[in-house]
Amino acid sequence: MIPVDGKDKYVTAYSHKKLAKEWGVTLLMLDEYALEHGWDREHRLHWSDVAMQALKEGVEERNLVAVKEMLRVTGKTRPVGRPSKLELQKHLAIEARIANEFDEDIARLDVDSFKH
Repeated sequence: MIPVDGKDKYVTAYSHKKLAKEWGVTLLMLDEYALEHGWDREHRLHWSDVAMQALKEGVEERNLVAVKEMLRVTGKTRPVGRPSKLELQKHLAIEARIANEFDEDIARLDVDSFKH
């Protein structure tokens, strides 16, 4: 069974499959238990923190790949090249909505000006 004090082991585990086998439960049971007790979120936070620490160390060593990844993670990069098709479609949809609203406003103003 899953030990009540097994949270730390779960959070820092490299393989939940091996941990489930060690505890004599199925991986599904372990995942459901972890989800129910919030261990899954702590597991993700722990490994995210470990990854960020490694990335920071790479940046301190002036590793170009680490620097680029850190800039991407922190949102400090500018996309280079042509915008994606999705971005273009989004931009065109926004422009069309604005043009439509403008046309509706003009039509409404023209109607209102005749009433006075």
